[in-house]
Amino acid sequence: MDTKQTINELYQNLHAKGIVSTRKEFYNDWLNRSECYFRYLKLKDKKPSSDALAICSSKLKHYSILLEQNQHALLADEFATYSHKLDEMIFSNSKTKWMDLMNANTELAH
Repeated sequence: MDTKQTINELYQNLHAKGIVSTRKEFYNDWLNRSECYFRYLKLKDKKPSSDALAICSSKLKHYSILLEQNQHALLADEFATYSHKLDEMIFSNSKTKWMDLMNANTELAH
């Protein structure tokens, strides 16, 4: 599943549970970004930044821990699963960036 699909699925899941009411609320509260940011990404066919994904992942982890402590294991597991997916995306995006840079530097050295 790609980043955009995961973000969309997460929004739909939170919306269905009544945790967020609108995409605007989701973008602002869970990704620390505006609607304009996501319109720009769509227009330019880009992925959300690692920073936005990290903020969302951190928030999901935080609430997963709180939910677990308050006997809401199913929702806590769901939040933890989404957090893990976002962490894997951050790793993949970051690895691609540093490997591309490393390869470019290697090519310049030759």
